[in-house]
Amino acid sequence: MRTLAAAILTAALAIALPAAARAVEPVSEQEARAIGVDAYIYFYPLITMDVTRRQATNIEPGKMFGRGPMNMFVNVPEFPPADFRDVVRSNFDTLYSVAWVDMSKEPAVVSVPDTGGRYYLLPMLDMWTDVFASPGWRTTGTQAGNLLVTPPGWNGTVPAEMTRISAPTPYVWVIGRTKTDGPPDYDAVHKIQAGYKVTMLSDWGKAPRPVEVKIDPSVDMKTAPKIQVDTMPAGKYFAYAAELLKAHPPHLTDETIIAQSCAVGLRRQRSRGCGLPAQSRRRKRQPARRRKQVRAALREGRDTAGERLLVGHAL
Repeated sequence: MRTLAAAILTAALAIALPAAARAVEPVSEQEARAIGVDAYIYFYPLITMDVTRRQATNIEPGKMFGRGPMNMFVNVPEFPPADFRDVVRSNFDTLYSVAWVDMSKEPAVVSVPDTGGRYYLLPMLDMWTDVFASPGWRTTGTQAGNLLVTPPGWNGTVPAEMTRISAPTPYVWVIGRTKTDGPPDYDAVHKIQAGYKVTMLSDWGKAPRPVEVKIDPSVDMKTAPKIQVDTMPAGKYFAYAAELLKAHPPHLTDETIIAQSCAVGLRRQRSRGCGLPAQSRRRKRQPARRRKQVRAALREGRDTAGERLLVGHAL
């Protein structure tokens, strides 16, 4: 239901439909309520990831456990404390190396050292929380390498010494882990961690330059991301999701749902025809009263979905 929800909410939340929008019956309040439930759940990982990203990268390196600016690895030098919650259940037999990578302007090179046979992995998560690649001991071996991580739509030339990994979204979260046999093994692992690097492609082969740190005072640095998302008002929640969709498209496996969204007269921003024949792309704009009812129903759907998620978390 991801793309269906994205398509519907982008238009339903006061985004005016153009004169040449679709020719189908307006969505009913009951349909909008059901869509709101599905949409809230669908957008939950995307919004949670972005709130987490903004908080985790809005800080100078070394100031807080596992956090630092984008486009650099933040190496955790010891096992995480019991109250560490940036990931749901952290490991206690590995040391973490974490990087948020911004490829909104160009690809990034993720470099890994030769670990000498030691187990490691660098799972890469897109903004929908899906792991799309996991370089490491099991998949690529333990030799040194340079991984060119590319954003959607990039068609440049891959340098001969690099292996390409295509990312589904321009922001990526790398949650690296290196096997550690307790505190006596820390020094050996620290040497490996020092070899994990992020370099923008245009900087490859040049002298390293300091990572820019831009602190945004508007970011809530005290409230846990989950609480921020769970307490976000419906209007802000869906508007946030619509904004994120401009940069982070749904997966291709969701594209068939776009056509279903057109069946109720709504579309995703920047979509081209929603996969429907040209002759079916006509409709009258919904009256203002109907749009207001739809928005109210979507808010009710959000509340229902939030309750459902809370029950799921408690199980």
